[in-house]
Amino acid sequence: MEISPKKNSDIIWRNIKGEAVLLNLVDGSYFGLNTVGSSFWEKVDGEKTIEETIDLLLQEYKVERDVLVRDIEEFVGNLKDNGLISFE
Repeated sequence: MEISPKKNSDIIWRNIKGEAVLLNLVDGSYFGLNTVGSSFWEKVDGEKTIEETIDLLLQEYKVERDVLVRDIEEFVGNLKDNGLISFE
């Protein structure tokens, strides 16, 4: 979790009422993120580690750390598998 995700530069996104919509300009695929996913996405800057981002999310949401860690690990895997992020 000491890795720093970076957004794919081919992705454009917008926050709409707390949820994010992401569009891959290369293949036209799009993704919707719920409020927690959107908050994570907004914090991805290529500098903060996943662990640091989890700490920030814990300040926003009332959730057990181990539950959030498990969910974010899965979420990050999905983002990577879909080419939305890479790691620095």
